Amino acid sequence: MFKIYSRFDPPLGKEVLEIGPGQTLDVLEKALTAGAANSTAVDVLRYVPEMLAKRKRIRYIIYDGRRLPFDSCRFDCIWSHTALEHVRHPAMTVTECFRVLRTGGHLVALIDLGDHSYYGLHPPQPLKLFDCLRYPEWLWNLMKSNRSSYTNRLRKSDWIRLFTGAGFVIEHQESTVSHVIAEALPSLPYLQRYTYEDAVTSVITLWLKKPQV
Repeated sequence: MFKIYSRFDPPLGKEVLEIGPGQTLDVLEKALTAGAANSTAVDVLRYVPEMLAKRKRIRYIIYDGRRLPFDSCRFDCIWSHTALEHVRHPAMTVTECFRVLRTGGHLVALIDLGDHSYYGLHPPQPLKLFDCLRYPEWLWNLMKSNRSSYTNRLRKSDWIRLFTGAGFVIEHQESTVSHVIAEALPSLPYLQRYTYEDAVTSVITLWLKKPQV
């Protein structure tokens, strides 16, 4: 994860925010080792003991998943790895990221677009990668809204639209395509309403900049 982040946005001398670090603060610890001015983590649940975060010199903040609890133009860079697909208020989260970034700052995000409900199964079930898209919004929320496997089901074009609509400039993007889904696409009617790219893209990595006004 640190290699992905630093490839786009080396942390030397920067104030770094990671959104949704989950059960490890190792990435932010590496950022400090690489010369970051400071490191901050924000999450909706406390997965790491507060004393451990203090020992690692990382500011660890719990929030409600809506407005980020920071002043505007606070950070030089924001990192997020397989977390944004879980946020309950994606449009607000993207807008908030833009707000707390300094002008010229970057957001590096890897977003997993798959249905997390089927990850780790043995044997694997690759044809269920986008099974979450079978359901209407009300039913999906009823099924998953209070579970860690919840995903907001946004597709690649949805994320691009949110980021650019908030004011971000896309400096680089990469996509991973599920070739299994691509081959089976004609037999998966619930994916027919999407463009081909949205129907087969499983992961996107974006390097985004907050431009000069």
